[in-house]
Amino acid sequence: MTLEETMNANKGIGPGFHLLRHVLAALILIYHCTIAVFGAHTNDYMGKGLLLAQKAGHDLTMPQLLMEVIRPTLYTLVGMFFALSGFLVTSSALRNGNIKVFFLNRAVRIIPALSVEITLSALILGPLVTNLPLGQYFSDPRFFRYFGNIAGFVTFTLPGVFTDNPWPNIVNLNLWTLPPEFWCYLLMLGLMISGLLSKQKLLTAGIIFAIFVATALDIFDHHTFTIKENNTRFTVWYIVMMFFIGMLFCVNAKHVILNVWLALGCALGFYVLTLSDSFGPLSGLLLTYLTAYIGMIRFPLFDRILKEDLSYGIYLYGFPLTQVTIFFLLPHLGFLPGGIRLAIITLISFCLTLIFASLSWKFIEKPALRLRKWGQKKSVPISADEHGPAQSVPEGLVPVTDETSLRPAQ
Repeated sequence: MTLEETMNANKGIGPGFHLLRHVLAALILIYHCTIAVFGAHTNDYMGKGLLLAQKAGHDLTMPQLLMEVIRPTLYTLVGMFFALSGFLVTSSALRNGNIKVFFLNRAVRIIPALSVEITLSALILGPLVTNLPLGQYFSDPRFFRYFGNIAGFVTFTLPGVFTDNPWPNIVNLNLWTLPPEFWCYLLMLGLMISGLLSKQKLLTAGIIFAIFVATALDIFDHHTFTIKENNTRFTVWYIVMMFFIGMLFCVNAKHVILNVWLALGCALGFYVLTLSDSFGPLSGLLLTYLTAYIGMIRFPLFDRILKEDLSYGIYLYGFPLTQVTIFFLLPHLGFLPGGIRLAIITLISFCLTLIFASLSWKFIEKPALRLRKWGQKKSVPISADEHGPAQSVPEGLVPVTDETSLRPAQ
C-alpha cells in the first residue's frame, strides 16, 4: 500500500504516530538521565564519528567504542520528531486551509502547557532548590528572563538553581527546540500566504533542490556545513530541513510505497551515513521514510493502554524533574554502584514525569485543544484534488495527532 492509502484506511490518522512519539520521548528522557547523573561527555572525539576518529589515528576505549556504535540512534530522536511534525503539521495546514485557524491550532497546542511549566519552574522549583536568598532570587534578571521561554527566547538557567548537579545550572535543556519549531511555523506561514503549499510539484522540487544543495555544501566544506551540532543532536538548520522533508512525504503520500524491506534498508542506510559522518543531508530522506513507515503501523495494545497524548508533557517536565530528583537523592546514593544510582534516578524521574504529564494533559492541554473548534467550520481544505491524506479526514474531525507539534528534544 501507499502512504496515502494507509492513511485513508485509518481516517486520515497515522495509527503508529501515537506510540512513536511516546517511545521517542521516553528514550530522550532515559538518555538525559544518564548524562545528568554522570555528567556531560568530555572526550573531543565522542561527537566526530567513529570512522573519522580512527582515521585521525586516535584509539578509542571500549566504552567510547560502544558509545560511538550506538550514537547514530541518538540523532534519530530529535530528527524523527521534526520529520513527524512536518508530516502532521502539513496535513493539518492542508486540511484547515484557513491561516488563522491553523495558527490558532498551533498556539493552543503549545502555549498553555508551556506557560504553566515555565511558571512552575520559576515560581516553585527555583525557590525550592536555589542556593540564593529568596529576595536575591526573585530580583535577579535571570528570573525574569526565564519567562521569555514562553515566547521562544530560550534561556536554560534560573539564579542559583542546580549549581552543584553533575549537569550544572541547566533547568530545562529541552527548550532548545522552541526556536526551530517557531521557525518551521513561520516558514509554513509563508508557504500558506504565497499559495506554494498547494503547488505540489513546485514545493516538491524546491525541497528536493534544497536537500541536494545542502548535500553538495556538506561535501564541499564538511566542517562548515555539517548537520551535527554536537555529539548527540543535529544543527538547528538541519532539523528545520527535517520538518520540510516530512512535508515532502506528506504532499507526495500517494507516491510513497510502504515496504518493510525498504524501511529496514533506510534504517541501515541512515545508520551507516551517520556513523561515517558522510552525505548527512541525504540521510534525512532515509530517516523520514522510516518515521512514516512506523507511523503507519497499528499498535492496538499500546493504544488501549495509553489513550492520552502525554508526549508534550514528557517533553516539558522530563528534564527539570530529572534534575530535581538528582538534586535531592544523588547525594544520598553515593555508596551505591553507578549503575544502581542511574536505575533509581531514572525510575523515579520517569514516574514523576508521567504524573506531571498526565496532569498537564488532563487539566491544561486537553481543555486548551477544545478551542480549536472555534474556526473549524470556516476551514477550507487547500487543493483537495492534490493531497489525499490531508483531505481524507471528514469535515470537523481533527485528530489529536494532527495537532501535536514538535516534542521532546535532546
